[in-house]
Amino acid sequence: MTLLPRRRWLRRLVLAALALLLGLAVLVGVAELWTHGCGGAHCSPKVEDCPEGAVALVLGCSKYVARGRVNYYFAGRMDAAERLWKSGRARCLIVSGDNRPRSYNEPRDMKNELIRRGVPAGRIVCDFAGLRTYDSVVRAQRVFGADKLVIVSQPAHAARAVAIARSLGMDATGLEAPLGPLNNRSLLKQAGRERAARVAMLFDLMLGRAPRHLGEPVALPE
Repeated sequence: MTLLPRRRWLRRLVLAALALLLGLAVLVGVAELWTHGCGGAHCSPKVEDCPEGAVALVLGCSKYVARGRVNYYFAGRMDAAERLWKSGRARCLIVSGDNRPRSYNEPRDMKNELIRRGVPAGRIVCDFAGLRTYDSVVRAQRVFGADKLVIVSQPAHAARAVAIARSLGMDATGLEAPLGPLNNRSLLKQAGRERAARVAMLFDLMLGRAPRHLGEPVALPE
C-alpha cells in the first residue's frame, strides 16, 4: 500500500469516527430536549403539586447496595411514596420492578416497606414484570388501565418516565424523590447511564415497542 492510499484510508476513518460522534451527540441532545420538555416540566418534589385521585407508579430499584447498606435510591422512593399516600392524593400504588434473579424481588421489597410505613396492603399492587422503566410505564396503562399517573422516582429518572408516559398520551406527573448523599463517582456513573437510557427511550417510542411481558388486564383497587 502506497503512502497516498494510506492517508486516504486514515482520513476516511477519521471522518467516519467524527460522523459517528456527531450522530451520537445529536441523539443525546434530542433525547435531553425531549425528556426535559415532555417530562421535566411536569415533575416536582412537592406532594402538593401532584393531582388528586391519581394512581402512583413507584419505580423499583435494589433495596440494598454493598455490605447490606440500604440503597439511597430505594429509601428516597419509599419516603416520597409514603408522603404521597399520607397526603391522600393517591388512590392506590403500583410498585413496579424486576424479580427475575432468585432471592431478588423489587416489588415485594417495596410493598413490604410501604406496609411497614402504614400503607394498607390492599392499596398496593405489585407489577413483577417492570423489567425496564419503559415496560413499567406501558404496563401501567395497558395492563393496569391507569391513564392518570404520579410517577415516583429520583428527578432524572422521574423526568424520563413522565416523558414516556406523556408521549403515550397519559396524564402523568412526576414526584421527585430525594437522591441522598452520593459521591461524585456515583453521580457521574448515574449520569452516564441516564443519558444512554434516554437515547434508548427515543427508539422505544419511535418503534412503538411493546413490553417484554404483557398478559391479562389487572383491575386496580377502587
